[in-house]
Amino acid sequence: MHYNSYSTEDFIRDDFFQQWIFAPNDENSQYWKTFLLHNPAQHGKIEEAREFLLAIKFERSVPEPLVQRIKFNFNAAIDKFEDVRAQSGLSLKQIPQKPAARSAFFKPLYTIAASLLLIAIVAGYFIVQKDSDFPLLQGLTLNKEKTPKGKKQHIILEDGTQVWLNANSELRYSKNFSREKSREVFLVGEAFFDVSENKGKPFIVFTSGLAIKVLGTAFNVRSYADDPVVETTLVRGKVTIASPEEDSLHQVTLLPNQQALFSKDSKKLALEETVNAEDYSAWKNGLMIFDNKPFAYIKETLERWYDVTITMEDEKSLSCSFSAKFKDKTLVEVLEIFKNTESINYWVEGDQVFISGKLCHYENSN
Repeated sequence: MHYNSYSTEDFIRDDFFQQWIFAPNDENSQYWKTFLLHNPAQHGKIEEAREFLLAIKFERSVPEPLVQRIKFNFNAAIDKFEDVRAQSGLSLKQIPQKPAARSAFFKPLYTIAASLLLIAIVAGYFIVQKDSDFPLLQGLTLNKEKTPKGKKQHIILEDGTQVWLNANSELRYSKNFSREKSREVFLVGEAFFDVSENKGKPFIVFTSGLAIKVLGTAFNVRSYADDPVVETTLVRGKVTIASPEEDSLHQVTLLPNQQALFSKDSKKLALEETVNAEDYSAWKNGLMIFDNKPFAYIKETLERWYDVTITMEDEKSLSCSFSAKFKDKTLVEVLEIFKNTESINYWVEGDQVFISGKLCHYENSN
């Protein structure tokens, strides 16, 4: 072990160090006590790493200087990735994948620490709907825009970037980009970004364990708290998307009409080579477009769009897939279309919608 040359980030990711912080015993306590006696210069880094790990465990605020330094390291990692790919002339598919991850004594905690470290520790693990659930953003001066179900909002940021915020979504961003090294926003829900180009200040969207870095481009991000997958769809320009994968970053670069799918469970990124990007941002123009989507996806969209709760009599119908396009339709008009094409009935009571019957034909299973 070469702990005498470790950085704060190295200590955070080290299994034996984590074991000492969270499960101290005579052996590891004696080791680190002796180490500190012989390496007093590392005391400050060890204290920073210790405070960071405890903040994760108890969801306390992390010191702002450490936040800024780790965010700088994260941005440098993305830039290095881009430089290596450009100099080598390799395509994304040709870049060697990292070897299988080694085992860890504190596997779950190790993954959390590495993820928060590499995704700038203020990413989506703590970004949910309530103010009290933003512990790592406490103390930062941020604007907040939040849309309820059934509403959308158009926002123009200080740098001229335009944001369309979909229903039941939240965006947080700095009040003064001019004082920051990068333009950072934090998203829960769905938004379309038309980013004003500034080569000296990258624009970064943090959401659900992802960081999406751009200079000037237009793209759509769907990242609702209940969605198992985060969708990033590029309309024009280029974006680099990074996600934590054990102790490294997994990164992809999107070109127009490509889509990145990030699984929140597996923490894997997948690339869809060809999509119709306009379909995924049509919502900002009053359009709902579904391309072979399961009704579970359609149901959630309708609930957010019309601010209702939909209850299905036949839960298996949630797996039935449909392709449809709706322009400025009322909820009843949408339900009537499904009623006329499938064997269902529906009724509406206030903000509650009940659907009976089957949405498609399937074989009964035992």
